[in-house]
Amino acid sequence: MTESQDRSGETDEDVEQERQERLDPENRPDQAEVDNTDREFDEEKGMFTDSEGYEEADERFPPMGEQGA
Repeated sequence: MTESQDRSGETDEDVEQERQERLDPENRPDQAEVDNTDREFDEEKGMFTDSEGYEEADERFPPMGEQGA
């Protein structure tokens, strides 16, 4: 068993702290894939509704049913 597999000496707090560090966007490697499935995307503004500046952003794209080819 490797050291990473042997977690018997760690407390729940240690595991949670490591988890939070891994999930912190500041620690994310370049080109990392991010799951945005829980976020809502506004097609007309071209950004997620929880993004900074969303409320002030102008609609830049036609609504989904009005986009022509």
